[in-house]
Amino acid sequence: MIMNIFLIKEADLVEAAEIISASFKNYEVMRYLFNDSGNDHEAHITEFFLAFYQFGLANNWPCYGVRVNEQWVAVALGCNSSEQEIIKGSDDALTEFYKKISPQACCRIEQYDQQADAAHPSKAHFFIDSIGTHPDHQGKGYAKALILKFQELSKSDVHSTGVGLNTESDNNINFYQHLGYQVKAQQKIGSLTSWSLFRTDD
Repeated sequence: MIMNIFLIKEADLVEAAEIISASFKNYEVMRYLFNDSGNDHEAHITEFFLAFYQFGLANNWPCYGVRVNEQWVAVALGCNSSEQEIIKGSDDALTEFYKKISPQACCRIEQYDQQADAAHPSKAHFFIDSIGTHPDHQGKGYAKALILKFQELSKSDVHSTGVGLNTESDNNINFYQHLGYQVKAQQKIGSLTSWSLFRTDD
């Protein structure tokens, strides 16, 4: 078995969106955000991640995938909080996506972003915005490999103090704590409970 961690490029985005949406389709936050999508639920999740990853790459956010024997198994998108200038026009795909969903879903996404962002530490850090392993390949250490990659990015950045992330599933907390992350905040966002975790660089 040969595991390869690689930088995702624009040509890879459709495959990346399919991997991350497959891992998130039954996740609490997706059920909350798109609870009125009906038969379009899974399609909306995939389209959302495709637009969001386009936004991330347009702003030079670090985006990595994992291949095992040339098969995609996991992806992660993050950002450096000290490099927050947004490139004009980079959110065009997201704007088009928001036209496809209900105004209520748009409000839920906005509310989630605002409240989740408010829980992030004020000091410079890397933030893992989304990370997921395809359901057929979970439990094999691929998410851990991506998390360690972001920890390497943080350690090599003179401004960054560590790595942060959020989860809306209490089943994930022990996994992150095992990797050295500490719960810094817990909050209600609509029907969700969201935990903000942070790991200070060694």
